[in-house]
Amino acid sequence: MTEITIVFRFNISEVVYPSVEEILYSENELNIISEDRIRNDFLKSDHVIANKINSYIDNGELIPTALWQPFWLSMIHREQMNVFTAGIGDLNQFKEFEKFLEANNFKLSEIIYLKLNDISKITQMAKEKYSKMYDDEEILRNHIEKYNKMREKVIDYALPKYKVSMHDFFSELIKV
Repeated sequence: MTEITIVFRFNISEVVYPSVEEILYSENELNIISEDRIRNDFLKSDHVIANKINSYIDNGELIPTALWQPFWLSMIHREQMNVFTAGIGDLNQFKEFEKFLEANNFKLSEIIYLKLNDISKITQMAKEKYSKMYDDEEILRNHIEKYNKMREKVIDYALPKYKVSMHDFFSELIKV
């Protein structure tokens, strides 16, 4: 059975803190579906789904739910541990992802939530790297708090159904 893991972590530039891909390790071969991979590989490809998604993006429109499942399927490798670090947003999208997993006989092995509790620490790091961009700590704090609320709705929904683990954002290594 094809296994899927989801890793939720607030996305802040790798210049500020290493990407989530850099802290994951496994005994299995990993297929990491990250924001960079989606943007730089998939959406720049000639894949028919990528072309459809790009037409919506180019027109400033939301990507229709009907394209989510074909997109997810195009990113998964059946012989590897598939780790989504992007591509699944709020609770409604997670529920669609659940339907997709069931329809394709995929197993959601775990949801890993790397929660950012020490907002002042990341803010200080951001200020040191991008002084003007992150000068206002309150803006970054609001983004992080909104992100945490969105993810926690998914976590609350998933807890009775799936293996869920929570770690600190600043964890150095995470086994998947």
